[in-house]
Amino acid sequence: MNVVPLDPDGHSSVQLLLPWYVTGRLDESERAELELHLAGCARCRAELALERELHATQALPGAVGDAERGLASMRQRIAGAKSGARRPAVPWWRWALGAQFALILLLLVVLAAPRFDGESYRGLGGAGASANAVVMFRPEATEAQIREALRASGARLVGGPTATQAYLLSLPQADAAALARLRAQPAVTLAESLDAAGRP
Repeated sequence: MNVVPLDPDGHSSVQLLLPWYVTGRLDESERAELELHLAGCARCRAELALERELHATQALPGAVGDAERGLASMRQRIAGAKSGARRPAVPWWRWALGAQFALILLLLVVLAAPRFDGESYRGLGGAGASANAVVMFRPEATEAQIREALRASGARLVGGPTATQAYLLSLPQADAAALARLRAQPAVTLAESLDAAGRP
């Protein structure tokens, strides 16, 4: 089996050393070998020219060898920050202005909040509204007819409609007379007491 070297003329190894050659960091023997190769190789001389251009564009004035100076400068800045460099104090009038703004905002929230008094709203199933009668209205009954039937008997709606379209009522007395007044209304089809005492 024949092994063919990929870089028989040593171009790759020379090109790897070019950045070190440009910055002057090769020892004497490596530098001598490199210069000997460059004397006879136009291709590597062209690479050397490109490497020098690249180095010239990247090198900042005074940047080479400045790592220690940069580190020392950074340490001084950090030490200065730790040694009590405080932010300037906020003037008193800014604190007063901020407190005034917070107070105005709090007042706006308090004034804009809705007021609640316990008697302004009572649900149909609220306390004191227990059902003692059930009623069914005609399907074609209007809201005005239903309201008139409830008013005439002194009843209040406390629930419904149920699955059978019945409504639960609270009557002052679910006796036969109150149920008869309900049944006499044209919108009512059924009126029954839920109390055992009020049933016929």
